Amino acid sequence: MHTPLHFLFATAALLLGTALSAQTGYEELIRENPDRAAGVHHSYEYRPGPETPVPDGYAPFYVSHYGRHGSRRNIGSAARRPWEAMVAARDAGILTPLGEELFRDVDAIHEDHIGMTGELTARGAREHRAIARRLFERFPGIWLDPARTQVHVQSSNIPRCLVSMANFTASLDDCAPRLLFDFVTGDKYLDLLAHDYYDEDAVSAGSHALRDSMALASVDTVRLMKAFFIDDPARVQAVIPSQLEFFYYIFLYGGIRQCVETPDADIFGKYFTVDELITWYRCYNSYIYSEMGNSIEFGDNIVWAARDLVRDIIGRTEAALASDSGTAADLRFGHDSGILPLVGLMDLVGPGDRVHNYDASDSWQSFFQVPMASNLQMVFFRKAGAEPLVKIYYNEQETLVRGLESEAGPYYRWSVLKAHLERRCEQFDNK
Repeated sequence: MHTPLHFLFATAALLLGTALSAQTGYEELIRENPDRAAGVHHSYEYRPGPETPVPDGYAPFYVSHYGRHGSRRNIGSAARRPWEAMVAARDAGILTPLGEELFRDVDAIHEDHIGMTGELTARGAREHRAIARRLFERFPGIWLDPARTQVHVQSSNIPRCLVSMANFTASLDDCAPRLLFDFVTGDKYLDLLAHDYYDEDAVSAGSHALRDSMALASVDTVRLMKAFFIDDPARVQAVIPSQLEFFYYIFLYGGIRQCVETPDADIFGKYFTVDELITWYRCYNSYIYSEMGNSIEFGDNIVWAARDLVRDIIGRTEAALASDSGTAADLRFGHDSGILPLVGLMDLVGPGDRVHNYDASDSWQSFFQVPMASNLQMVFFRKAGAEPLVKIYYNEQETLVRGLESEAGPYYRWSVLKAHLERRCEQFDNK
């Protein structure tokens, strides 16, 4: 039996004040690099971690990969509303000189979006090429084995995923030209790789309400309003009826700037203080975690969506482990709404952590857990006469499965990991 969502909303509201007062390491991480405040829109950061030595006698031979598309342009209302609001303000003659400068920067970012809303950027293409190259360099034996040359590739049929797939596989092909790629896409694969949640509308409504409540409780727009708009409250109010909504969309434009690579239009650096970015980030981060993560409030409504994907991973892995298989890899390309439910259902330490959505920033950071080009890699190792081992990488760092006994460090026996994944899927079979 599930706790009613309206009760969870009420509980979150009661505890919101306590969550807003928490001070943790994410603030220092954003001060170190303000672009991280973009959260889920943050461009991919390669952060190499420790490499636990492979147990004696084992060699890598197969990889199962899921990658979110790389850096992209904004989608939906986030692509047009900041520009529309700034055009209206300029036409109404209510901008200060600094407001005029903001208009020019918003216009520069908007110019890049014309006819390209939601599409992959050049930076996104480079991200996938680099991830593929590092995967080859880390495990060349997988890709150069003459007995295993087949690579099966599934992709969402959304163009930014298809172009990410093209760049990733082209980079692999440059490294190992003998590989043979089999590509599939379509609505079927969009549904498999990023399935809708059950109670999706309720989760979305709750996530938006959480974000808005946090912003109302913590965001101060006074300084920025004085900086950008003339001292004529009535005229300004007629054009900018909601200050919080306006600055939220400007914040989103500031975050996507790193993806479209317009360095002169540095909205985060020019107009927001770092403290303001931190405040907006906390609201946005909780919203993202609530919307797609394994939160205490909504996680069971979300991670269920990855059940068929996990079973596809198991099935294709079993086929690849057969002694007569010629498969080197199964590659998948999808979305943040696919990879976060996946790691939640797998119960990975870090990206799949289960905490309260309103204080997610105390331990879970979207700029590291689900940036552009986030990726999951399951690398398999074999040894004559022994069961295959698997090591999981998330965003190219070794990652553990919560509470699961490993064979050695981050290496799990495939039978143990498979049983865990099957149990997690069965847990949600009645949803």
